[in-house]
Amino acid sequence: MKKILIAVDGSNSCFKGMEIAAAIAKKFHSQVTVVHVISHDFMHPELKAHHQLPSLVLAELDKTYQKAGRKILRGAEEYFKEEKIDVKSELVKAEDPAEKILQIIKASGYDLLVLGNVSEIQARRFSLGSVTEKISFHAKIPVLIAKRKTRIGKLLVAVDGSANADKALNYAVQFCQPFRAGITLLHVEEASLFELDPKRTKNVGEQILADAAAKIEDVTFDTRLEIGDPATAILRVAIRENYDLIVLGSRGLSSVKRFLLGSVSADVSMHAQRSVLIFR
Repeated sequence: MKKILIAVDGSNSCFKGMEIAAAIAKKFHSQVTVVHVISHDFMHPELKAHHQLPSLVLAELDKTYQKAGRKILRGAEEYFKEEKIDVKSELVKAEDPAEKILQIIKASGYDLLVLGNVSEIQARRFSLGSVTEKISFHAKIPVLIAKRKTRIGKLLVAVDGSANADKALNYAVQFCQPFRAGITLLHVEEASLFELDPKRTKNVGEQILADAAAKIEDVTFDTRLEIGDPATAILRVAIRENYDLIVLGSRGLSSVKRFLLGSVSADVSMHAQRSVLIFR
């Protein structure tokens, strides 16, 4: 995690992202880049053509958004400088904020992307969470979606036996070591499989947990086997036992074999009251 990118928009959710990014950067001596994407409705060609705004009006509108964007970036830069963290900033303009951030990730070799839960742009222009969902679904690097809690002391790591879940676990172990955080390995067996063959289903789940546990070194951990809907179980355990961070892969084994962690990661990232780290 030498290079961290954080998207900022001036919202309270974004500030939570800055707090957790700062905590990570201090532990890993990371360089932080803050990016603000200027985006408004009249960037869309069809809307622009329909309203036929004069070029001078569009130019003034752009200036207003640029001024606001620079103010947001200055605030973010000041925050990280006060935390004594190396920070850079980037102001960009795009019709689609999610697509622009994905392009920046691809071009610049970042190790981690930190996002607020719901941006001001999303609240105005998109359905709830759509920008965050699009980025977390398509990003080729780990994505941390900051929620209410910003400390890192207890990690809940969802495992299902897939290669992607194993990568997420390995990342989580390295992630929590500097924080001296503990890990709970959580595996959820679907209720329908358990009803068909309870003993065998439980044995499979326990073996998945044992295989995951064997990959952990130098970190305090425990294991948990739950029965039910995977996303619901992850969310329930996370809030009931007050975890700080949920870690899971963006894709698991097929739904025929286990559960599709792709849809689970979307549900968890949308509804969790804890920060979520999604690993691809």
